[in-house]
Amino acid sequence: MSRETDRLGALADPAPTASRSATGVERIVAIALAAMAVVLLLVWVDLLRTPTGGPTAPFDWQNPLLGAQPGECVEVSDASLPGEKVWLVVREPGVVLRPDSGPATIEGWQSVAYPDPRRFPPYLVCEARRAPAPGAKAEQTPPSRSEALVFPLNGFGMPLEALCALNDMQPQAIDWAGQRHRGFAVGLRRYGRLEGPWIVYMSKDAPVLGTTKRIYFQGRDEMVQSFLVPEGCR
Repeated sequence: MSRETDRLGALADPAPTASRSATGVERIVAIALAAMAVVLLLVWVDLLRTPTGGPTAPFDWQNPLLGAQPGECVEVSDASLPGEKVWLVVREPGVVLRPDSGPATIEGWQSVAYPDPRRFPPYLVCEARRAPAPGAKAEQTPPSRSEALVFPLNGFGMPLEALCALNDMQPQAIDWAGQRHRGFAVGLRRYGRLEGPWIVYMSKDAPVLGTTKRIYFQGRDEMVQSFLVPEGCR
């Protein structure tokens, strides 16, 4: 009888051991949770002590190309071509939101890659012509031969053939035409023959394309194109 009692007692011994093991695990879990709570409390206190910055400027981008009106003009000069200035004049009807219902041809437009204007994205057409010589009055100078340039409304002021993709866009104050304007610095990657990148400075206060300056980087070199409103534009 005692032998049977000893055997049953041996089988009953593991239960207290398992209970003690479970209690140890619970203690470890409790300690870990307490440590996590302390860490979270310290992080929260640190955040409370960190001074908050001022209110962030709203991202109030407004596409300036949408406001282009027929007859508006802007003069473009390239730092690498001193003396060479081009006028861009918005053609009728101005902004074309539905190219598929627009004209099948555009006077002065020739492109192998983009032959059919009805397949363009929404666009704006400008006449590009050489600016009058310095000192000459526009009304006394016969208009030079012009060509058509197409600017997609989602192209940030770059022509259709540029094939640019948006890289980044940051609000920035822009000094232009003797005044400070709210604007954006737009980073673009250009594909094709010229890989870029471009930085285009834009403001809704600038006519036609909304562009005040373009900078193109090629290795260590940069090319700068400046935009201004000429007198006597017609």
